[in-house]
Amino acid sequence: MDSRFKIQFGIVFSFLFLCSSLQAKIPNSFTEDTKSKYSQFWFLYEAESRGRQNFFAFRPFYMSFTDRSYAFQFRSYLSPIYYKEETNYWYTWSSLFFFSGTGFKHVEGDEDEDILITPLFLWGKGESQRENYYSIFPIYGKIRNKLSYQELNYVLFPIYSEWKYKTYKAKSILWPFVMWGGSETRDDFRVFPFYSKKEHEGKYRRYSVLWPFFQWGEERLDKKEPTTYQIYFPFYNQKDSLDGNMKSRAFLWFPLINSLFSYGYDKKTGQTNYTALFILFQYTTSTKKDTEKLVFFPLYGYSYFANKEAEFITPFYIRLSQNTSHLKSTSHFLLPFYSHMKNEYVQTGREDYYWKLWPLFRYHKDPEGNFGWNTLAIIPVRFEVMEDVWEPIFSLIEYKRSSNGEKRLHLITRLYTQRWTEDETHIHIPILMEYSKSKSGFRYEFAYGLLGIDTREDTNHYKFFWWEI
Repeated sequence: MDSRFKIQFGIVFSFLFLCSSLQAKIPNSFTEDTKSKYSQFWFLYEAESRGRQNFFAFRPFYMSFTDRSYAFQFRSYLSPIYYKEETNYWYTWSSLFFFSGTGFKHVEGDEDEDILITPLFLWGKGESQRENYYSIFPIYGKIRNKLSYQELNYVLFPIYSEWKYKTYKAKSILWPFVMWGGSETRDDFRVFPFYSKKEHEGKYRRYSVLWPFFQWGEERLDKKEPTTYQIYFPFYNQKDSLDGNMKSRAFLWFPLINSLFSYGYDKKTGQTNYTALFILFQYTTSTKKDTEKLVFFPLYGYSYFANKEAEFITPFYIRLSQNTSHLKSTSHFLLPFYSHMKNEYVQTGREDYYWKLWPLFRYHKDPEGNFGWNTLAIIPVRFEVMEDVWEPIFSLIEYKRSSNGEKRLHLITRLYTQRWTEDETHIHIPILMEYSKSKSGFRYEFAYGLLGIDTREDTNHYKFFWWEI
């Protein structure tokens, strides 16, 4: 019951939780409360440095941020074509949401690296030649420490493959049809679909004949309360604990879409579960109130598990929340137009607040105290790097306030920019004006020095055809 519950709601809400649940990580925005050194040309060029942190953008082609305090850097090329984060100890990169790679750096200068070009090419290297591997699917592959195995090899997959984990070794011909393997405690054999056997001494025994029609076995043999199961697909399946504390029954059952009718209970956890009309009606309750679910699909659904809540009203409105010792978060989505996310990091008391009315408006306040909003907001989902790369090119208004107190206003794709603090004001209009004013005077330049005047020192300075007079 418990695993079925988690699988069903994991499929529905996993993508949205990825969007809304921010993990504690190295800051990728300015945190130092010092004065910025800033320069800009229209939306194309932007550079800022503050203490040991630096930002550079040549939109839309390249963007980077560096924090020397953490030896942290991210780089983006035509996001989402390529993106990379790295420190002195690790790095990770992705391309087009489809290709990805991770690596770990060692003091000796060596690197462990994994590159995944899903699902065709996989390459990796380690400290020794034995740890190097590559895969060109489906021709040939030698893969190390992936897919829960220490080693996985194949030739012209699925014609031949083999894999091992610790003392367990297995081989397959025309996977998944013929397979055999074992160790001192395990014995596996399969001639699909006619017969299969999977035995692990002291843990489980699983058998099938004419899979998936007849399946039976024993689970949790190493626990206080082992269970047995029988499946007569698709008409009936049952699962029982040996002492009767847990029981479940399902009639006309199919994977993923559930069953025409099912029920079950677990006295140990206090859970009771009912489903009807496949996924259309689902109900789970528990005496401890640590697991709850009610679904009238597709009109309404609610679930609670492990301090996480999920609710939908029609397929378009979704609410997610989490309340743990590390993170408190609430997210609301009215697909595809509205997103609202609030995250509080309990141990530090910092908050991240984000909402978007696509394609009109975006607002974001990060845990470092920076906040800003802009319109238009052309990226439909939350992806801050893509938003920072592309939205200034199309925005009508942008407003930002940095953690050091500086404020910025950009108008009409950054044809006008104004930055100011209590002591200074700066105005940028591409080619036409570079204007700065402080208590000591002002500076004005046309065409970046074709004509200019600077009164901030005791003696005025002038520029004529880029020569200072």
